[in-house]
Amino acid sequence: MTRGRQGDGTRGSLEHLTGVVRELTGRGGAPGRRGTGLDGWRVQDWHAALLDVPLDERAYADRFQVTREQEIELLWAWWSGRARPVEPRTTGYLGYYLLTLVAMHSSDRMRFHGDAPWDVTVAGCLAAEVSGALVGDPDVRRALAALHDPGRADGPGSGAGSGSGAADAGTTGSARALAEWAALDLTSLEFYRHGTTSIILTGRLAQPSRGRTAAFVLKCVIHPYLTIPTIVAATRGYLTEHGRPDADEPSPAVPVWASHDSWILMDLVRGRTMGEYLAGRAAEQPAPPPREILRPVDTPALRDLGGALLGALADIERDGRRHDDLTPSNIIVQDEQPGRIRLRFVDLGVNHLHARSITGQGQGEGVFTAPEVRRDGVGHPLADVYSLGALLVAIAGIPHNPDGTVPDQFYVVSVGLARLLEDLTDADPRRRLLVTPVDPARPRFEQIGRVFADEVAILEQDGRERPRTAWQRLRDLSPGAGTVARQRRMLQVRTGQVRDATGAAHLRQARRLQRWAWLFAVLVWSATALVVTWWSRDLGLSWQAKWFEMADEVFGRSGVGLVFLDDVRADDYPIPDPWGNLPVRLVTLTFALVTARLYLNVFAELSTVWALPAGRGPRVRAVTAEVGLRSLAVLPVIYVVLPTLVQRDWWPLGTLVGHVTFAVVVQACLWFAWDTNARARAAGLSSVPRGEIATLGRLAAWQPTVAVYLVPIIGIGTLLSLGLVQDELVYASFVSLINLGIFYPKSAGTDAPYIRAGMNRAALAAERLEHLRRTRE
Repeated sequence: MTRGRQGDGTRGSLEHLTGVVRELTGRGGAPGRRGTGLDGWRVQDWHAALLDVPLDERAYADRFQVTREQEIELLWAWWSGRARPVEPRTTGYLGYYLLTLVAMHSSDRMRFHGDAPWDVTVAGCLAAEVSGALVGDPDVRRALAALHDPGRADGPGSGAGSGSGAADAGTTGSARALAEWAALDLTSLEFYRHGTTSIILTGRLAQPSRGRTAAFVLKCVIHPYLTIPTIVAATRGYLTEHGRPDADEPSPAVPVWASHDSWILMDLVRGRTMGEYLAGRAAEQPAPPPREILRPVDTPALRDLGGALLGALADIERDGRRHDDLTPSNIIVQDEQPGRIRLRFVDLGVNHLHARSITGQGQGEGVFTAPEVRRDGVGHPLADVYSLGALLVAIAGIPHNPDGTVPDQFYVVSVGLARLLEDLTDADPRRRLLVTPVDPARPRFEQIGRVFADEVAILEQDGRERPRTAWQRLRDLSPGAGTVARQRRMLQVRTGQVRDATGAAHLRQARRLQRWAWLFAVLVWSATALVVTWWSRDLGLSWQAKWFEMADEVFGRSGVGLVFLDDVRADDYPIPDPWGNLPVRLVTLTFALVTARLYLNVFAELSTVWALPAGRGPRVRAVTAEVGLRSLAVLPVIYVVLPTLVQRDWWPLGTLVGHVTFAVVVQACLWFAWDTNARARAAGLSSVPRGEIATLGRLAAWQPTVAVYLVPIIGIGTLLSLGLVQDELVYASFVSLINLGIFYPKSAGTDAPYIRAGMNRAALAAERLEHLRRTRE
């Protein structure tokens, strides 16, 4: 490390600097009155001391017996007090040292604690306010300019680890960097924001330049990070790698003017970062619901901001470029006009804060960086695909899962969107875009954009993500909750989206599920109407049922009552008999309502055969679960209709068989899901969580619940059938209370989104496994 020698024989060192700071701030005693030795330091001495600042907060505390945050507080208090018994030049360098500590504190808060850059606090203030005040001081600006001057032979890149001697930017700086630096009005510098490894400033050119904006952004690497060769090399070569000064078409990438060992100079693009934009949008949204799984997906943001992101990525892909560090802080959002958003990209290239160059387990924006980039510290052709998926999750307003899996909310509202996000964010780059129909010979993001637009259009037709009025919340309590109408709307959209074989398969699947939902709705409401009609007959109410009369006429039946249907009624089943028929009416009506809500609210949009497995065992499980799900659209109606029409004494048997059928279907679904998840984990699919899946646990919890209720149902039902127990009404009331008090509000209501999420995740895992098998053949 280069360290200059003073006239008094001392060397510039961090120990000397911190010792003087201790004296000036009064750490351990009264504030000192002089800055011994610092007034004689040259630029290279300050440069050497700043390079030596420990990168790690704990290392700083161990070395100097004070935490970095405490050092900032004491030095800021001294600085703010304006009692500075040192020369203005030394004051400027001390201010830059404080600026360096604040920038490193902000970097750590963003990296290890997930803080937003604009929310980081230190010394009782926002870190941005402290840095703004420091950069606003003329002495600090002069120190900053001297330390980053590319014309100095001992410049920022000449210290340890700089990799000096590389082409195009030796220790004296390239000709372009020198010329661009000379054109800057360094007195106009202002603090802009903290980066992850940098301090970002704005300023203006000394003289207007034709064809270029007068305002610029100067990104200065925090000094201690200049000891890392990869950071210095990436900064020095940024213009060559990402500048594209001669591009004919405007690009989403912000134009770069020059780069040197410790800084990058580029256009100032006005606008908020995507992180700021999303934080502002989140603040405008209503408070999230108590149950996290019901957090709404921000469909308008996906349409507008997500669409703009895919458009911008398609543009830089056509230019033969990629980003490799696509995070919210590196995307500038510009509202050009109402309803139109333009995105600009900054800081292209690997951010070594998220790679192995800097140790530690990252948080914050590290979740947007592809695993292979974090692992290897180099770019990858599919890294932006992963980052796109992680960004779409954030744009939707859904918190990321710690394990990187797609959040449950997407499986609740949109199987298609969940499938796409799984395909984008697979931890293994070889398995990205495994299911999505993307031709590798054509521009990738343009094709992804079309698939994404299709899924957002489907989501917009869903309606469940729109703000709920009091009337809509009341309607959500109804058995069907608009399922059939919603599926019809979505099917109409899906029909217009078919462009390839995959789209046709999804259309067929959507059409099949919609037909089953329609069939069930017709059957269950007909059965419910039948129960209500028979109840009205028991009560002696007039019922004008023209379709019953038409049936009598068609089959040539005549007489009193509903002759055609009464022909099938057992001789010992009298009508009217209000009190005697009350048990069968209570049970069948509540059973019809519960099964209607269970199928339409939970099972109507589930399918286990998106892609049938090739193996015999997995195929049997998938088909069995699918048959079970579809049987719930037919069998419950039989258990309602037969006791109502034929023999009222059959209702205990219908209740028993109905509960057993339901238990068998639940077990078939779990059998499929557990096996699929186990196979997915064995294959290394990152879309399936490693541990217990809580949403699937809700479905598993149904089994003991059903078993508990089966005990009295079997026992009492058997006794009733044998004539050993006479009080049918008490038992019927018990069954009805179970139906309306537990199954209707909980199993078919509050548990519904969890069941859909768990089963849809398993179904998509089965689909990914099948596509993975095909790629290996």
